[in-house]
Amino acid sequence: MNEEGSHMQDESEIIDLIKRYERMVETGGSHYFDVEEFEIMIEHYLEFSEIKQAQNVLKYASSLFPESLTIQLREAQILASEGKHMKAISRLKTLLAFEPHNEEIHLTLASIYSKMSEHHLSITHFNKALLTADSDIKPEIIQDIALEYENLGDWRKAIELLKKCIKTDPSYESALFEIAFCYDQINDIKSAISFFKKFIDEKPYSTLGWYNLGNSYHRLGSLKKAINAYDFSIAIDETYLRAYIQKAEALTTGENYSEALEVYNEIIELESATPHTLCCIGECYERLGEYIQAETYYKKCLDIDADFSDAFVGLGVLADLQSDIPLSIRFFERAVQIEPEHADFRLLLATSFMKLAKPQEAETQFAAIIEKFPKNVEAWEGRIDNLQRLDAHEAALEVLKEGIEVVNETTHLRYQQFFSFFASGKEAKAFDLLDILLINHFDSAGRFFNLFPDLLNDNRIADRYNRLKP
Repeated sequence: MNEEGSHMQDESEIIDLIKRYERMVETGGSHYFDVEEFEIMIEHYLEFSEIKQAQNVLKYASSLFPESLTIQLREAQILASEGKHMKAISRLKTLLAFEPHNEEIHLTLASIYSKMSEHHLSITHFNKALLTADSDIKPEIIQDIALEYENLGDWRKAIELLKKCIKTDPSYESALFEIAFCYDQINDIKSAISFFKKFIDEKPYSTLGWYNLGNSYHRLGSLKKAINAYDFSIAIDETYLRAYIQKAEALTTGENYSEALEVYNEIIELESATPHTLCCIGECYERLGEYIQAETYYKKCLDIDADFSDAFVGLGVLADLQSDIPLSIRFFERAVQIEPEHADFRLLLATSFMKLAKPQEAETQFAAIIEKFPKNVEAWEGRIDNLQRLDAHEAALEVLKEGIEVVNETTHLRYQQFFSFFASGKEAKAFDLLDILLINHFDSAGRFFNLFPDLLNDNRIADRYNRLKP
């Protein structure tokens, strides 16, 4: 309570100081300010990116205290804020000659080098600042060093430092998010779980500890354990919104849509209705087959944000589920209009055009995706499917040749290639390819023959398939 009062008093004093300075400027008067007051004013203006005002204060301060190292440091910080990094570095190095152990100079240099992507130099100056820094800011500096190692892609070193950061100050829990991120980058979710479990053993009432443990279980696909961890996070802090959101997503992933709806309603009580939450509720109702309710929530979402593309997608899916393909196309087109580079929206639109027997319009969408995202395998597969439905197998084979060279996962494309070889009379090539696919990629055959079940009416194909069938 006292700390909060003191903080508010400091803010009030800063506001009064700024008003006093700006009143002096307006009236053309002249008042005395000490170095600390000038320092506070410059920091205030820099915090709000008011560079011109900061420069004016600096000019006045320099006229009164031309030898002040503090004022010269603020000048360097203003130069850095203007993007004049080399000039700022030159000034700061000059200051270091006078105060080689000044932590703020080192921290400013570290920040500038970080912005210049000179991460090794940034780390050097952060480490020098750490030597003389007060204990209360050491965790922050250690985390800054860890972030530089993240920028270098040295995730394990970053993890090591972030753990040190928490050990230095157990209450400094913001590092937990970075630890989770780093473990995710090296795809070592089990180690993340082990770390967070150990952390919770030591701090069982840590909201963020339980939350990050939940996220790690979620990434691993252990949804029940994830939900349990989110529940603990919520039990400790009933207002922690992130835990509710992730719990709802975990329930949705696990197809527990009714329970997810309950959580989304709790979210609305905490933060009021947002377009994202309303859209998620609409999707839950859609998955439960309650289409009228789903439509209501998608439209509520659009009442708040008329350009919320996911709501148009939701309405398009509802129309598709109810076999109103022309209406689904209109909704998907609106979503694409809002986000023209969203590949999934274009895929939905292309698929609807195929259902409506409009192959040229579908081809336009597939081509647009491939132009922007040449490795999008779903677009290549859809494009081939579109051609094969037209019995344009020679054209399909030409497109397949290009697609197989470009994408990483080619198994289904090669099954499609077999079909076009077979349908265009190139049976020797077709059966040679089918034999290779069934031996090496039998698990993918089911998907293909579900799309083209009539192929199994040919005994030569059926015999090959059944011979390898478990």
